[in-house]
Amino acid sequence: GLVSDMVRQFADPYAFLRELVQNSMDAGTTRVEVDVIREANGETRTRVTDSGVGMTPQIIEGALLTLFSSSKEGDSTKIGKYGVGFVSVLALSPETVIVDTWRDGGAWRATIKPDHSYVVEEIPPRPLSGSSVTLTHAMESSEFDTHAASVKESLLRWCRHARVPIWLSVTDYANPRGSSRERLDRPLQVHAAVSVTDVDGEGSIVLGPGTGAEHLPPHDLLYENATPFVGFYNRGLTLYETSSEAFPGLAGLRVKVSSSALKHTLSRDNVRREEAFDDLLARAGALARRALPAAVAEALRVAAQEVATGGAFAHYLALLVAAAHEPCRLSADRVWLPLASAVKGQRAMTHADVAKRTPRRAPILTSTEQSQLTDAFATQGRPVVLCPHADVVHRVAELHPKGGVEAAYERHYLVEEALAGEVSGLGLALVAEVQRCIAVAGTKVERVTFARVQGALPHHLVLARAPIRGIVSLE
Repeated sequence: GLVSDMVRQFADPYAFLRELVQNSMDAGTTRVEVDVIREANGETRTRVTDSGVGMTPQIIEGALLTLFSSSKEGDSTKIGKYGVGFVSVLALSPETVIVDTWRDGGAWRATIKPDHSYVVEEIPPRPLSGSSVTLTHAMESSEFDTHAASVKESLLRWCRHARVPIWLSVTDYANPRGSSRERLDRPLQVHAAVSVTDVDGEGSIVLGPGTGAEHLPPHDLLYENATPFVGFYNRGLTLYETSSEAFPGLAGLRVKVSSSALKHTLSRDNVRREEAFDDLLARAGALARRALPAAVAEALRVAAQEVATGGAFAHYLALLVAAAHEPCRLSADRVWLPLASAVKGQRAMTHADVAKRTPRRAPILTSTEQSQLTDAFATQGRPVVLCPHADVVHRVAELHPKGGVEAAYERHYLVEEALAGEVSGLGLALVAEVQRCIAVAGTKVERVTFARVQGALPHHLVLARAPIRGIVSLE
């Protein structure tokens, strides 16, 4: 009848966990314990326990078990509004549902049967206050493993940003090695190279660029890797998350908005589009325009310094890509580049500064590593950009269209005369014969010597003015 119709509104049968956590938070709990236990005989209990204010028999039979009779009406601090959430515990077709609650020195139990009838009885008292809801099933071991994984997945989907600690304990007495205990709640953060946050009372907005994040290690929740990604939460509990719906001013971003002003729809599958919703979207768009480009620029500066001194490259690359696209696009004087060798003590420069130190219409030089050649250029005051990834080269070229980009080794090499004692007797005989042959050809040379060569054409004969030490450019 009506109860079955209401149960069918929950497309995700494990969404009952969200409803129970929500009730626990509304009751003022300081933590939520979720236990999934399978006895050796297959009897399985899925239990959610809190330390909230507990319930009286009147609340159990009224607000908890009567559809559309909610004690939360008129209380803006509560998430639930319709009094229908608790029936979601029947979506998994449990054999029984047991509600234990205790407060003020009394304790009661409500047992709900498969035919939706229930019995309320008094049980031995317990100290303090709280409630627990237990679903019972009979499960084989493999079925239990799937069930436990689904419990965890659902808690992460719906409750990972809850403002109270959420612990999940899994115990299989037939397979003790499969037992575990872990905390699942996480801060309200987006998977991005950098993020900005706006907190105003109960409302929190956090956002960052999705573009470029593909270079970061992927998030363990695959749907958080999508761009755009927009999530709406009430006290951290998920109301609605989407990567397909577009919102004005949030293109290319990953955004999370949590506010007590947001409410879920009656069907529990979306957020209500009311004035508070529109106001929060406008705040998020303004935050992106106001604060995100500056945050990307500063993070890029720090990351460029770290890369130049041997730090991880993926984070820098993610920021560089973000800085090339809206809404985080940066001009050349705000795009920081790591240098292969320090120039006057600087290990990173803005693209504009690198261009200023590069001869007019000459290409910006790049290298995949520091070397004696890049050190020699740095001594002359010409920076060489450290580019261990093609995307860096492409970005440098985009910002330097007239001069282009060129690898330092393509048309330059460093020549250094071999030191005395480094050349063997056979080598000395060789250079003497080379000098004789050149003289026979009618070319006058002062001398012939061995030299170490780094860069382009390292195996060619080099004609240079003495002393033989410095950068030679191929024209």
